[in-house]
Amino acid sequence: MSTLASEIMTEEEKLVAELELLGVRYLSRQTTYQAHARRDPATLLADLIRQPSARVRGAMIAVLLAHPVFAEVIPSALERLEVAEQLTLKLFYMAAVLIQQKHAERFRRFVASNWRWLPDLFSGELGLPFTGPPDDRLAALGHAHARLTNTVLNWRGTYESVAEHLLRRWELERRWSR
Repeated sequence: MSTLASEIMTEEEKLVAELELLGVRYLSRQTTYQAHARRDPATLLADLIRQPSARVRGAMIAVLLAHPVFAEVIPSALERLEVAEQLTLKLFYMAAVLIQQKHAERFRRFVASNWRWLPDLFSGELGLPFTGPPDDRLAALGHAHARLTNTVLNWRGTYESVAEHLLRRWELERRWSR
């Protein structure tokens, strides 16, 4: 493995290990590295968005769903990113907002003491409707994501997959602890 690939792998492994400290434990790892501390929330969110691995970038959605208070550092995270990365952060942030609305009761069960609504920060900027069923708004976000990034991908399915992996893992952990 080249040095660059090794550095990317190491950073990815560190991030995934730090996510475990935050209760986001659905991502698999290649090493036994254990994190003992995590970076500050704004740096963590920015570093997740910078990752070449789509599965790790998408984990930003899970972090926000697990820790809605991190919404407060979105402006600071944006300042740390290049323009294209800022767009990705905004799109993934809005995915977290809409998924939280769609699955509010499921998330409240697991995030009870940390629960708060994620504020809608970017609908206007991204050309999304401000109202309507979360499913319809998620579909609009997926279309906007494809258009704004010139990609052909089921973005809505990608967002939903992150949420389902997170919830499924939390549900299993709850069963295991009984």
